[in-house]
Amino acid sequence: MWFTPWSWVRSSQVATLAPDDMIAAYGTQDFVPFGRDYVSQHPGGVQLQVRNSLTSAEHGLPLVKSFTDISISGKASEKKERWQFRCEDSDTDGVHSEELYVNGKTTVWSRGGSDGSRKVIKAFTVETPVLQAEWCNFILPTSGDARSSDLPDTESTAVVQRCVCIVESTTVSVFTEHGEDYIITLPFQVTNCSVIKNGLLFERIVPHSEITSPRKNVPTQTTIFSMLHPLDEVAPVITRTVSGATPKISYLTDTSQHIVFTSLSPSLALTYDTMVGFHSVWSVRRAKQEEVYSATGLWDSTSYYHPGIGTPAAGYNVSSSNNSRFTLSSQSPSMSPLRSYSGHQLNSPMGMSKSRSPACSYFPPSRTQSPSVTTGNMFRIDTPIPQGRSPVAFHRTPAGSQNVSLINESLTEWVEPLAPEVCLDQLWTEPAPAIRDGPLGQASKAFLSEDICGQKFLCFLVSHRNQLRCVKFGESNDRSQLIFGSMCTIQAKDAVPIQELSLILVLDMYGHMILYSGSTKINKVHVPELPVSHVPMGLLQSATPVGSPQGGPITSSRPSSAVDARFGEGGHVISPVQTEMDDSTHLETSLTDYFPLQNNSFIKGLRDSINRRFTVELATGELYRTALPPFAISPGIDLCLKALKHVLPKDTALQVLGRWYSIRNALGGIGNQSEWAVFNRSVLSMMGYDTSRLALTTQAEMDTSMSPVVASKRARPSEQGSNEDWEYLLESSHHQYVTSSQQVMLGLQACDNIPSETVYNKMASINVGSILFPHIPAIMFALHLVYEELKLNILSHDDSRQLAHLLYQLSSDLQLAPYTDYYCRDLPALFDAADEITQVKDEHRKKMQYPGYLSSTPPSVCEWVYQSLRGVDCPPIPYISDVCVKTKTIISVYSLLLNEDLIIPHAIEKSLKRVVPPGHRAGPSSSDVSLSRSYNVSPLTSVSERIVLFMTELGLTSVDLESLPVGLALPFREAMFVCRQNPPADWPEKAHSLIGRQDLAMLTSFSKGYLEEQDVRGRGTTKKSSANQEGADEEEDDFELVDQEILRLRFSEDLRVQEVKRMLQSSKPAKITLVQRPEVSDHDFIEEQERYLYSVCIRTMALPLGRGMFTLCTHVSLPTEALPIPKLCLTGRAPPRNTSVDLTHIDTPPNMAAWPHFHNGVAAGLRLANTSQVNSPWIIYNKPKGSELTNEYAGFLMALGLNGHLVNLDILNLHDSLAKGHEMTTIGLLLGLSAAKRGTMDNSVTRWLSVHLSALLPPTSTELNVPHNVQVAAILGVGLVYQGTAHRHMAEVLLSEIGRPPGPEMENCTDRESYSLASGLALGLVMFGKGSEAIGLSDLSMADQLCHFMIGGHKRPLTGTNKDRYKSPSYQIKEGDMVNVDVTSPGATLALGMVFFNTGNSAVAQWLSAPDTQFMLDQVRPDFLMLRALSRGLVMWDSIQPSSEWIRSHIPEIVKKYAFRKTEVPEDSDVEIDFETMSQAFSYITSGACMAMGLKFAGSCNMAAFSTLREYLNKVLLVQQNPSLSDQADKTTVEKCIVVILLSASMVMAGSGNLDLLRVCRMLRKRVGPMYKYTMYGFHMAISMSVGLLFLGGGRYTLSTRPEAIAPMICAFFPKFPLHSNDNRYHLQAFRHLYVLSAEPRLILPKDVDSGLPCYVPLHIKFKDTEWYKDISFKTTAPCLLPELHLLEEVQILGPRYWPVVFSGEKSFTTLRRVLAGNGTVYVKQRAGHLSYSEDPKGYRSMLAKSLTSDQSSHGSVRPDVIKSFTSDENILAFSHYFTSSTNSQEETLVLQLCGVLYECVTREKPEALGTHMAIDQAVRLSVCQPSTMALWQLKLINTYYSSSYSKAVLGKSTEIPLVQEEYLYGLKSRLDTVLDSWQCEKLGLLVRYLQGEVLKGNPCEHLSLFLLWFDIPRPEELRNIIVTGMPTLPLLCGKLPDVPVETILKILTAWQAAR
Repeated sequence: MWFTPWSWVRSSQVATLAPDDMIAAYGTQDFVPFGRDYVSQHPGGVQLQVRNSLTSAEHGLPLVKSFTDISISGKASEKKERWQFRCEDSDTDGVHSEELYVNGKTTVWSRGGSDGSRKVIKAFTVETPVLQAEWCNFILPTSGDARSSDLPDTESTAVVQRCVCIVESTTVSVFTEHGEDYIITLPFQVTNCSVIKNGLLFERIVPHSEITSPRKNVPTQTTIFSMLHPLDEVAPVITRTVSGATPKISYLTDTSQHIVFTSLSPSLALTYDTMVGFHSVWSVRRAKQEEVYSATGLWDSTSYYHPGIGTPAAGYNVSSSNNSRFTLSSQSPSMSPLRSYSGHQLNSPMGMSKSRSPACSYFPPSRTQSPSVTTGNMFRIDTPIPQGRSPVAFHRTPAGSQNVSLINESLTEWVEPLAPEVCLDQLWTEPAPAIRDGPLGQASKAFLSEDICGQKFLCFLVSHRNQLRCVKFGESNDRSQLIFGSMCTIQAKDAVPIQELSLILVLDMYGHMILYSGSTKINKVHVPELPVSHVPMGLLQSATPVGSPQGGPITSSRPSSAVDARFGEGGHVISPVQTEMDDSTHLETSLTDYFPLQNNSFIKGLRDSINRRFTVELATGELYRTALPPFAISPGIDLCLKALKHVLPKDTALQVLGRWYSIRNALGGIGNQSEWAVFNRSVLSMMGYDTSRLALTTQAEMDTSMSPVVASKRARPSEQGSNEDWEYLLESSHHQYVTSSQQVMLGLQACDNIPSETVYNKMASINVGSILFPHIPAIMFALHLVYEELKLNILSHDDSRQLAHLLYQLSSDLQLAPYTDYYCRDLPALFDAADEITQVKDEHRKKMQYPGYLSSTPPSVCEWVYQSLRGVDCPPIPYISDVCVKTKTIISVYSLLLNEDLIIPHAIEKSLKRVVPPGHRAGPSSSDVSLSRSYNVSPLTSVSERIVLFMTELGLTSVDLESLPVGLALPFREAMFVCRQNPPADWPEKAHSLIGRQDLAMLTSFSKGYLEEQDVRGRGTTKKSSANQEGADEEEDDFELVDQEILRLRFSEDLRVQEVKRMLQSSKPAKITLVQRPEVSDHDFIEEQERYLYSVCIRTMALPLGRGMFTLCTHVSLPTEALPIPKLCLTGRAPPRNTSVDLTHIDTPPNMAAWPHFHNGVAAGLRLANTSQVNSPWIIYNKPKGSELTNEYAGFLMALGLNGHLVNLDILNLHDSLAKGHEMTTIGLLLGLSAAKRGTMDNSVTRWLSVHLSALLPPTSTELNVPHNVQVAAILGVGLVYQGTAHRHMAEVLLSEIGRPPGPEMENCTDRESYSLASGLALGLVMFGKGSEAIGLSDLSMADQLCHFMIGGHKRPLTGTNKDRYKSPSYQIKEGDMVNVDVTSPGATLALGMVFFNTGNSAVAQWLSAPDTQFMLDQVRPDFLMLRALSRGLVMWDSIQPSSEWIRSHIPEIVKKYAFRKTEVPEDSDVEIDFETMSQAFSYITSGACMAMGLKFAGSCNMAAFSTLREYLNKVLLVQQNPSLSDQADKTTVEKCIVVILLSASMVMAGSGNLDLLRVCRMLRKRVGPMYKYTMYGFHMAISMSVGLLFLGGGRYTLSTRPEAIAPMICAFFPKFPLHSNDNRYHLQAFRHLYVLSAEPRLILPKDVDSGLPCYVPLHIKFKDTEWYKDISFKTTAPCLLPELHLLEEVQILGPRYWPVVFSGEKSFTTLRRVLAGNGTVYVKQRAGHLSYSEDPKGYRSMLAKSLTSDQSSHGSVRPDVIKSFTSDENILAFSHYFTSSTNSQEETLVLQLCGVLYECVTREKPEALGTHMAIDQAVRLSVCQPSTMALWQLKLINTYYSSSYSKAVLGKSTEIPLVQEEYLYGLKSRLDTVLDSWQCEKLGLLVRYLQGEVLKGNPCEHLSLFLLWFDIPRPEELRNIIVTGMPTLPLLCGKLPDVPVETILKILTAWQAAR
């Protein structure tokens, strides 16, 4: 785990093997810390120097920095390296190790993988040498900071920040794992830093002058400070000591106290007093409020004054810009914990000012702020740094030149102490030594350790005395405090804890490594392959520093698996003995103290203990990494050891486990013996058995074939072979495997070697003085519980068989006949193990201790479940905590099934009984089953749902169920099967995963807010190959960012997507396909080409708007990459030579591409998805190079605002962009900020807007030269910021601005229409729908004023500020006294409709109606009629109907009569009708009504509305194609109507990709060239927007019709388009992008949860009932666009091929909204018996297959190829291939039966039942040749379950059939009965002998065990108690055996009669 793959191992000479009485370590290899090699290639401080050289503000700091390397202590600074390890467990990397390496100024944090490789997480380089580097955690509270007695804990209300803390002399750098960094300048110099629970402790340097100062114990001399978060200031630490009855609270000012060690759990600190010479242990906790009061009140009045401070201390820079609120004592550089109140508050080191006093909260409220807020960007230098530090680094004050606050004696300031946060509560003090060692007595190392039995020790190594002192401690009974006991001493040079083994490895005075468990010596340790012979004798006694130069490897060694440990041939193990302690608290010599006096002093020390690995440091400085072996490899033995530890007394258990560890891992290993054989012999020998005369151990010694290690085979003496060859082959594992396989196939009985009686029949007696002899009954029962635990895991079958032999031996010797019979029934081979000779006599059994929990009958999980299902009341099952985990879990779940009327704790108490260790009180069993707070089951919940939820709560997974026996797991699987169809939506994610509904589990994760990353992430970052030129071309327009999967699924039958990309492509030169006529000269032809190119460029310049719609939110940016903006190509290519054509020979408007470039930038920015990581540096990073801003960047900024990202731009950068005065950039920023802050009334944005609007400034303010377009953008921005607020002042200002007169002087003279329109739209935004309900606005007469502006009339006098502002008239325009309706009418008309939106106000509607007379029509401009029709639709919103009748209702009769009828009226008619006016009125009114309908049904795909709009579009197209009709209304008018209706229809079909509209758009966009002069830039813009709307957001987005979305659509789709690219007279072009505020993602994309591929799924969508419709629903196929969610009642995924997913209710729809806001992916799970719609679109294959198998009688003859035809499940296909494809005629019956089972499971959607069917079928088949009682138990449990009422309770009212059909069970039962009846007839005598209690040794008893189990035959002891006179009869036996089934009594009666 510690090593890199490129490392190499240095060859080393192997030391001579130590004596055999040692424990052998393994995996030894030389070791070099990974950071050492990395630092050798690291640039170090080079980059820091470069960065510092770029900093111009450091005046005089270089000189100060030169003093920072000077040590205060006067010692020369040495370059030292340090490192430490830790073990971490994460979901992604699993268990791994991490290294934190420090060398000089560089720190390297690396991580090791399970494959032996290492990777660098981060490297940090600071400006001064690193004192310490530590891992630490901090807490960010998310709710109130309630004080507690403990330090901040990781509760659910807090966020944990995992950090690396780098400590310099006066600076602390904290780096979080998420990339945040904090720099804290400390007001003192640090000598030591200690990690505490969620915080740090700092010990400052105390100068000699302060130590010798006569004034002691004052707070100004506090030596230890705490920091609980980097944003907090360091606070002094207080202590609590108890002397007598009164505790004493004081600041830690004792300069002789030094922190030696701290621990996190428990939170402890070990200190050493250099004056007195003893160690103390303190509890580290939060300071209580009363303790704070007591500490701060300790000062006397004199301590508040500091006279004599005049000159700053040497080496300190005193400045007025303090960064600390600590004061400095004149005698020392130490800082006092004081805060100044001299009229100004000193700032904190982080630039924050926080006030603290004892009366206020001591938890700073700033801790939840981000580091960027607290540190400020002003201190960052954006210089990329290749080292491990963050790319943005802090400009810090150098260490040694601190800014400190000095208090002049003339000021006599009053200071208040800082409130302490941490208190050290004294727990234990070391006894004072007779001889004080002073500073030499301080511990050099300390750690926490546990012994094997769980007793905790605090160990510290005193190097001066070569002593390891161990203090035992533990929790009090109420667990409120820690209690420390006596201290023992071990002579040691060094020591490390082996945490995983609960051991301590000690290096003794002679260089030997010895293992201890607590204070008990275990054995010596031998580390192989340590180099000894090349070590000079002079170095054996010397130590070389770790960092000294040396040869050898430069990287870490290879993995431990690369080097094999070398063991001896055998060894003698000395057993450990508990060490006794005398009064001197030193260990006496134990029985294992014999060690050879070999001097191994070349070993210098031990270090870096992680898990079982540690490092050996040699005197030469070399390091070797090695590991100790585990206690056991077999999981069964490991459980046995845990059980022994639980039931034995602690001292006994410690000795037993220590002795086992020595035996198991002795030097030389266990040879070719199995681990179980060694375990049995070890346990029996410690019980007192003579294992040399015991049948069990003798057999194990003879049978060594179970071991994977076979004795090495010697070379053959000749080619003829020998007997040794056969012996070698027979002892091999391959022979055993082949033998067992042949026995199964041929039906042979297993042959066991019965050892000769002469080997073990010699009389022997057990040793009653053995350590385990008194505890044999308790051990036997504990091991029996382990045996039951192993039986519950099908993978532990071999372990359970091995343990059964040991249990049979113990139960036989204890004469526990029920147990002996139980093991014989489980393992029939034990019938041959019966032995009349025993080493345990009656007098021995009387001396044993029989625990109270030892039951007379063996507890059996299977028997308990079987009897409970039959309704028998069973005693609770005993279990051992942390050992019988499966037993506890299974019985707990069964208790829930068996006791429906009981609550869970009571049901568990009734079913489980905990085995209590010696000396402990018995507690409730339910306390071991912890339930989370979220577990809350309704009483109405069905049994199956309760079971599944409880299984989830217990942590059961599908993997756990796979390892359970099938019979026990069947009720659980059936409950899961029942719940799978329709589980509750509020289930947790794990519950859905457990039942196999991973699709619902994914949805549950969405409901918790864990949004899945979008599928589009990173697509824009990978460049396509140049070979695909088309793809490269598309990349320039970013079409490859669009989700191709969605488009391919939705539009798979045509090439419409490719056509859209071609239509919106704007980055390639246009093709000029003109043919030169003969009469045209070359020069004229070039001009003709350029004129044609110019017409094409007009279309090209309008394409970015459509492209922005098409690529909306399709790209997730990377923080390290800029967003490319595709170029806008305005050149052409003339085939066939592809000559370039540009616009150099014709006249073009100046700056004609200015606004198109702006739109191009907006389109590029709109690609950014909402989940993109956009921050201020990234926005600035995308800024164009150079000082000039571009129009494209301006559009990019507006797009960021529309997407909500612009709020991340820092205010300084925002000000810098606005200050440059770039018009386009200002427009983009103002509109972007307003859109991002829509409806918030944000004050800061309002101020930005006010600067650009004179109407919002005081009349006397300075006149600013603000461009007109900027004012237009600002006025609409006000409407966006105050949207829907009905703000009175803003409404009043906007209302007056609609009629703003020209002037004063030369202002407001051009493009006044756009300003008036923007004011009207802004007023509509602010007052949207508030016309009839706004309070406080009645005095404005808003409706009357708007009507006045719309219709016209005399101007009303100006009031308020406008009267003074417009005193000076306009110098350019003279309007007169009448309202200029050409300017005011559009804005007022739309404002009137928006203000009275959906109010149904008939008066306003009447105002907006079209005039019905010729005269009135002549008074209104025809295009204004379109706006009136639109506004009237807004007012009468609910009356809009998707029909032609509704549109015609807007047209006056006179218009209907004469529109387009000029040719039908005779020329001599006297009717004076202006047919052009009528035709234009008809066209504009129709267009306005169509647009109102488009807004009403936007994004709904309403086919009635679409058909109506399509009808009118066709009519207008016919008019346009007929010159006689189009001339009556003017061609331009007809073109306007075409694009308006087209845009309205596209709004209805937004996101649908409608093919009809796309064809119309394609037809209209072809009209380019000189012949289509009436097709202007604005028309192409409308066509481009129509195409973009049809494929909005790549088909993922559509439009919303909520009120807050209607207003932006009116602004964006205003039905008057520009004449040319620079035209902003009537409508600012930037407003066209506001549709983004109305777009919402509503595409639902189903994906198969197993394959991850998109798929087709049928949907059923039901609408809520309204007054217009009820019970409306429809079916469609996903992927598709959903209707607006607020209109829906239910969305359901249905159909036979997928499991149903239902969204119903507010909570489900909240989840659906999050899904749609993410990427729209809804995961679905395909049913096992169906194909996907892609594989079988029409369902023909499934229908054909099922029609062939519809007859259930033919299920047994279903062929595999038929099954393959209607399923695509890989597991089922694999099963069908391997199990049902045999062509062997002998297996035909089996194949047909498996086919029937497979078909049943697949068609009934229960493929998980295949394993159950196979297991019970195999049990019946093996009953003939190799019977298994455990397998038969499962069939028996399944039969009992289905015959009980509990199966019906699990199935409930569900129509689902059970997992296993009764017919199938009946067939198996019949086959088994036939086999057992046949055996009974043949072996009846054997059954009779068993019932008579005879020994059955030497008889085949396999079928006897099956017979006894299947028919519930009682034990012989139970039958002996039946006294029957004469011949027994059936009624008589039934009365004597009431609990025995009648069928069983008949079998007993038959045997009884045979015995007679």
